[in-house]
Amino acid sequence: MESDESTVNIPQSWEGRHLQPSNDKELHEAIGCAFDYRGDVTIQLKTGEQVMGFVFDRQDEVPRPYIKLFLPEAPEPRMVAYQEIDGIVFSGEDTAFGRSWEDWAKKWKKPESSS
Repeated sequence: MESDESTVNIPQSWEGRHLQPSNDKELHEAIGCAFDYRGDVTIQLKTGEQVMGFVFDRQDEVPRPYIKLFLPEAPEPRMVAYQEIDGIVFSGEDTAFGRSWEDWAKKWKKPESSS
């Protein structure tokens, strides 16, 4: 899978990265990363169209695998078939980067009452 990054290390954040899968295995891996990403992505289609949104669903165990995205200004989600995808850009802010479960738990932990 080609990437605009020259290093082979796993990135700390996918934000700003561009994945250009060269086969079905790489495409499935790239879609998995987009599904796990907590920000918007831009899906580059083989037609040249670009679709920007938040990937909230993927169906890869069906005859025609697809993803669904929430688009910023559309009332209905957009479905995109895997076979239509040429590349994925992690274009939105990675809203989960630098945050952990422990940080969230500390923030929401109720103070103990003094008895």
